[in-house]
Amino acid sequence: MKKRIWIILLVVSLGINLGFLLHWLWPKIVQGKTAGAASAPFGWHASPMRHGLGLSGKQARQMEAERRQVLAQARPLQDELRRKRRELFVLLKSKTVTDAELDIILSEISRLQTAIEKLFILHSLKVKGFFTPAQLQKYEGFFEQGLCPGIVPEVSCQPGKMSGSGPGHSGCENMQSIKK
Repeated sequence: MKKRIWIILLVVSLGINLGFLLHWLWPKIVQGKTAGAASAPFGWHASPMRHGLGLSGKQARQMEAERRQVLAQARPLQDELRRKRRELFVLLKSKTVTDAELDIILSEISRLQTAIEKLFILHSLKVKGFFTPAQLQKYEGFFEQGLCPGIVPEVSCQPGKMSGSGPGHSGCENMQSIKK
């Protein structure tokens, strides 16, 4: 009888230990498989936009290379922006904050944010050169919805329904009727 109890306790203990080990190791095992794979789980090759725009494999590879390049260029700016925000936090923790100190840090944060935005806008302009005219129309519709969410109801301004550009054009064919 004691022998059966010891066997049951051993099996239960083994199951619990294996459960804890798998709970701890499983994310590392899964992460290792995706990290070692030929392609990462992010980027144009894995993006729903690849299918939505109908990108070819060559287009996806070109755009992925551009994405990686712009992220590498943005990384130092983003790191500096984090440092400046940390400085602002430290300044706000102090008992006295002068307008001059606040203006200096806020202007630096603003400059860095502008530089990052400009970098990504220039990147999106460069990427437009990879699209066919039909893909470009869809991309601009997605881009417009991403930059101006909630301004125009999606029903009235669907992706790719851009009116022209230039003075007097709203960007969406149905925008004029909504404004009235």
